[in-house]
Amino acid sequence: MSKRTAYEKAQTYNLSREQVVILYRVAYWFNGHPLETASQHTYIGNAYEPTLRELCGGAWEPEYEVAHQKLIDREFFKTADSDDKEDKEIYVAGRRCRWLPTVKSFKVIEHIFSDDTDLYPDWLLDEHSRPPTFRDGGELLEHRKGAMAARHLFKRCERCTGSDLYPRIDVAHRSDLRLFGAGDLLARVEVLTNHNDRASWKKKFIHWSDPAAGPTIWIFANRETMVDFWNHMLRTTTLELDRGEFGGDSDNWSARRVNDRVRRTRQSADYDVSVDASWTIGGLIEAGRVDAFEFLDRNNIILNS
Repeated sequence: MSKRTAYEKAQTYNLSREQVVILYRVAYWFNGHPLETASQHTYIGNAYEPTLRELCGGAWEPEYEVAHQKLIDREFFKTADSDDKEDKEIYVAGRRCRWLPTVKSFKVIEHIFSDDTDLYPDWLLDEHSRPPTFRDGGELLEHRKGAMAARHLFKRCERCTGSDLYPRIDVAHRSDLRLFGAGDLLARVEVLTNHNDRASWKKKFIHWSDPAAGPTIWIFANRETMVDFWNHMLRTTTLELDRGEFGGDSDNWSARRVNDRVRRTRQSADYDVSVDASWTIGGLIEAGRVDAFEFLDRNNIILNS
């Protein structure tokens, strides 16, 4: 018996042909496939999210506007919380996105496109499972973007000779990405996007705080999450920083300012300390190879790897 097509499976969810095309293109972008135009070659790891019209390209017709709105109404795409009076927009890496897929959306995508091998990402290893999106647990698009953007940027550095995305290693706490230099671990990269997962934040921070564990690069959804993370570590662990918590408006704390304070304090310690550095997803997208090298150098990651 032949396998059912994605369009046939989609009837289970009462999805139109246009809605299936939209969900396919969302999954295509999520997995790191490129969006080709006459002048650009972009993908989730090196660019902000395109509009849905741009993502669908030549397939876009007036019917797609209706299909998109119906997907929003059925909660396939995230909308702002109803009690958020200040801003009704959804942002990824600081830019608006009207098609951010929800958990519900991924469940449907992973069913109707389960046999679409064209969606499989090029970084896929035999150890990865759960086609066709190969998510890390309950991973959503913002987290995937952080991991892919970090991989894209740091792989451009001459010092980084290899990387391992979502490593399948049997350890207590696996990072989202490992960077290698001449075969040795250069740094681990961990992407943090969820404000409500502070217990996990703390466990990972403590586990990787041993200097022998090697440097950790923390990638945050935005400055607010970055400041929240460090202040939480200051309140709940043995971490101490010069002048204490990061106060005031979180938007005033750039990753560089945060890193400088963390580094200065630890350099003045009379004992060995771990190497930790922060960046935001938006910062990764905006950065170039020189910025990446300066980040690794300034935060002693090259020295301590």
